[in-house]
Amino acid sequence: MNMFSGVAHLGERDFAVRCVSVDRCAAVYAGGLHVLVWRVEGHRQLAAMVEVPQTFYNRTVGLMGLWSSNRADDFLMSDGRLLSSSDFNPPSEDKLHQFGLSWTVPQPESLLFSSPPLLPLDPISTKELLEGFSPDVVEELRRTCQGSVQCVHDTLASGSTDLGLQSLIAEKQYQNTALIYGNTPPIVTEPTVIHAEVNSTVNIQIIARDPNQDPITYSLLFPRPPQTSIGSGDGYLTWMPLSTDPVQLTIKVTDRLSSSLFTPILRICNCLNGGTCLYDSVTENYLQGKFQVLGCLCSKGFSGKFCGNVADPCTGKPCYRDVQCQAESRPGRFTCGQCPDSTVSSGKQGYKCFEHDMCMPPFTFPCHKDAICTSTKQNYTCTCKPGYFGDGINCTDIDECADLSACPNAKYECKNKPGSVDCFCRYENPQESDGCGDSGNPPGGNVFNVSVDWRRNRADGLEQLVDILSRGFQNKFYNASRKDPGQSSGPRLVEYRINMSSDTPHWYIRDYLARVSSHYDISTIEVDDLDECKAKEAVCVHPALCTNTYGGYRCVCNGTTDVDEAQSCVLTDRDTSSSTDLDLILGLVLGIGIPLLLLLAALACFCCRKKTVSGDLPHLLTNQIQEPYNSQALDFSDPALHYMTHCSPRIIDNVTPRQRQR
Repeated sequence: MNMFSGVAHLGERDFAVRCVSVDRCAAVYAGGLHVLVWRVEGHRQLAAMVEVPQTFYNRTVGLMGLWSSNRADDFLMSDGRLLSSSDFNPPSEDKLHQFGLSWTVPQPESLLFSSPPLLPLDPISTKELLEGFSPDVVEELRRTCQGSVQCVHDTLASGSTDLGLQSLIAEKQYQNTALIYGNTPPIVTEPTVIHAEVNSTVNIQIIARDPNQDPITYSLLFPRPPQTSIGSGDGYLTWMPLSTDPVQLTIKVTDRLSSSLFTPILRICNCLNGGTCLYDSVTENYLQGKFQVLGCLCSKGFSGKFCGNVADPCTGKPCYRDVQCQAESRPGRFTCGQCPDSTVSSGKQGYKCFEHDMCMPPFTFPCHKDAICTSTKQNYTCTCKPGYFGDGINCTDIDECADLSACPNAKYECKNKPGSVDCFCRYENPQESDGCGDSGNPPGGNVFNVSVDWRRNRADGLEQLVDILSRGFQNKFYNASRKDPGQSSGPRLVEYRINMSSDTPHWYIRDYLARVSSHYDISTIEVDDLDECKAKEAVCVHPALCTNTYGGYRCVCNGTTDVDEAQSCVLTDRDTSSSTDLDLILGLVLGIGIPLLLLLAALACFCCRKKTVSGDLPHLLTNQIQEPYNSQALDFSDPALHYMTHCSPRIIDNVTPRQRQR
C-alpha cells in the first residue's frame, strides 16, 4: 500500500501501520505485538526490531526463537529440532543459516517481496570473509567497529565502512532495548511463610533465581523489625521477634538492571509454660494476612491464649454434683468437699459419691412411724414429724389446742388430731362471710362477774385470765380487774370483773372459758351478770336510785329519768310548782288521763332503745341465763341462743314492757 508520513493506516486484520517518516514505520497488532522497520538512507539497508508483550511468554517460535526462562531452547527449528549451543552462546553461523532457512515462508504467503537477483546468492560466512583480507586490515577494522563482528562483516562484504557502522548503530540500539525490555527481575521461590517464636532466633535462607542468570543481591527495606538482618550475597535471614505486635518484613532482590520486592507471611507463636505452637491454627490476622498469631496447645494446668493463665481445674465441675470444688496452688490439682449425707465416698473424698441411704431398703426403717429418718454417711438420725414431740424413736402427738393461738378466737372450736389441729365454727351464722357467728363491735360495753376456781393458788390469775380472753375475743374484750380477795366465797375461788363489748353475752364467754379450762389450772368457772347495785359498785348521787341492768346499771330519779353526767338527779320546773298546780295535774290524771296513760305506756314499749352502761335503761332480767357447757356446736341462728336486750319506761310508770330479740 502507499504509505504517508504521520498518518495511521488501519488494516483489515486487526493491525495498524504508522510511519513517522518515509524511512521509518511501525506496525501495531491487536495482540500487542509491535514491529519497527527502518531504512538506512544512502545504503539501501533495511532493519527491523520486534517487541513482544508478556502474553507471548512461552508461546513464540520462528526467527525470534522461543521466549522462555531457558536459553538452551531458544533456537527451535520448524521441524522441532533444537540447535545445540554451549554456555548459552549462539550457535555457529552456518547453523544459524540453516535455522533461518527452516523458517522461510514460501511464496505467496511471504509478506516480503523483491525481484529475483541477477546472480544467484551464494552466502559467505564471516570466517570465509575474514580469510580474504590481511590480519592488519581486519584488526584495524575491528577497532573501528568497536569489536562488533556484524559491523566487520558488513564492512568487508559491502566495501563500505559507513554501512558497517550503520550495522553497529542498529546492534547497539537493539542491545539497549533488549537490556531494558528483555530483562526479567529476580523471582523469590521460597520461603513464602516464616514461622517464628517470640524471643527465639530464626535463621532461614531466602532463595531466589534470575531468569536471565544475572547475579542477585539481597537487602531489607525500612522500616524493618529490630534485630533483623540478611546476607547480601547468600540471602540468609536472621530475625528474633520480641513480641506478638504486628511487624512487616520486606525483602528486596536485585539483579544488575531490575529488582523485585518480596513480603513473606510471618507466623508468630508465643506459647508459655510449656505450651505447644499450633502452626495450622491462626487466631489473629494483621496487615492483610502478612502477620499472623498462632494458637497454643497448653500443658495441663494452664490456659489462655498464650497459656499464661493457671487453669481453674474446677471449671469442668469434676466433683460430685452439688459438692464444692476447691482449686489448689499446684496447677491442675483440686480438692472436693464432703459427699452428701445420703452418700459415701470411695477413694478421693467428694470426687465420686455413691448412694447409701440407711433409711431405705434393704435397710429396715429404724425410726418411729411418726418420725422422719435422715441418712448421714454410715449413720442415720430420727426426728419427730411436725405436730409430734419425742426423740424420733418414740414420738407423741402434740395437743395444739393447749395453745389458744391454734385457732383464731372464741367463735372457733379447736379439735386436736394426730400431728395437726382442726378449727371449726362453734356458732354457725350463714350471714357472716366465713359462716361463723361474730360481728363488729357496737358502741358501749357490758360488765360481768367471773368466778374462777383455780386448782392451785396463783398470784398471776388476773394476767392468765386477761391472756385467755384476749386470745379468744380479741377486739371484743376490753379490760378485767380482780375483786377484793377478802370477799371471795372459797379458798381458791376468785372473782373478777370483765368488760366486754355490748354484743357479747355472758353465756358466750362462759362457753369459751369452759372449753379451754382443761388446758389451764381452772377447775370450775362461772360467768353471770354483775348486780352493781347490790355489790355497791354503782355510782349514783342521792336522790337518784340505782337500778341493775344486764351488763350494767342505771341511776334513776323518783319521778323523772333526767340525770346529768354524774348520774345525779336534775331538778325541773315541775319540782318547784305550787301544790295547787300539782293537785290540778293529779285531778286530770285521775279523771281524764288514766285511759290516755295506759295507751302511752303501751306505745312506750315499742319505742324502747338498747340499754348500755351509759345509754338508756334496759329491762331487768328476772333470771340470769344459766346454760351448762355443751361440747356440741351451737347454731347461732337459734333464737334461744340470743340474749335479750331490754326496753323500760320510767320506773314510776310501773309498766312491764315487752321483750324483743336483738
